[in-house]
Amino acid sequence: MKRLLYSLLFTVSLLLPGLNQCTGNLFAEIAIVHADRGWQRTDIILKGSNNFTWQVKDDDYWSFNPEIFPEGHSAEGLEVPALHSYALPGANIGMLLGRIGGGRIIPMGLTGSGYVKPEEGGEYLYLTINDDLIGLYAKGYVDNTGEIVVSINQVFVDVVKIDLLFMKGCPGYQQTKKFIEEIINDKDISAKINLIQIDNERDARRLQFIGSPTVRVGGLDIETNRFQIKDYGLKNRLYFVGGQPSAYPSKSMIEGAILKLKTEKQNR
Repeated sequence: MKRLLYSLLFTVSLLLPGLNQCTGNLFAEIAIVHADRGWQRTDIILKGSNNFTWQVKDDDYWSFNPEIFPEGHSAEGLEVPALHSYALPGANIGMLLGRIGGGRIIPMGLTGSGYVKPEEGGEYLYLTINDDLIGLYAKGYVDNTGEIVVSINQVFVDVVKIDLLFMKGCPGYQQTKKFIEEIINDKDISAKINLIQIDNERDARRLQFIGSPTVRVGGLDIETNRFQIKDYGLKNRLYFVGGQPSAYPSKSMIEGAILKLKTEKQNR
């Protein structure tokens, strides 16, 4: 029945490509995950800078141990931490897991969402049940029963590019970096932070570096009145915060530049 459902949904998505493009992810991508197999490569190719969400029905059951749980359990698994030989140690035994290519493993369960980093784009999504990969403590996957249907949606996320240019030993670098990290976490902003160390005069001229630390949001300096300055070189930068000189910009100055860029993009 699940195979038939998968075939029907896949056929519909092929017959209506234009509708898919016009309505976003109207049709989810579907994968069937078998409990008696390890990492299974799906046909889903993850897109960089996208959020992907997943959903499994509450009553869609499988079992990592049919002798103890003959009726099965959901994709949440059991609240028992998996041991070191399992697909994801520490996560629930019997939980649905995802893996981006051969890299990052994500505890999924019944529902949730995750972000695909730009560099992870183009990788296949792998899925499995969280069980003993080598059968160290029991029979591993071979005695598992059942399969579940997972629906996946991918939605593009506009990532804010933040460049932090600095010199080694800069007195304001660590505080500036801390401010940036706090802002993107507190405001739940999807951002890519580039830490760029300037080591010589040639790089300082090439990157139009006017002092350390320099923060650029979307390629623009957070102090918009600084674009006319051409005095590039290896030197510390001075900011004025509350009328007083400072070795680093204020948190509100950085946050203002980030939110301004996001607003401008939304209004385009």
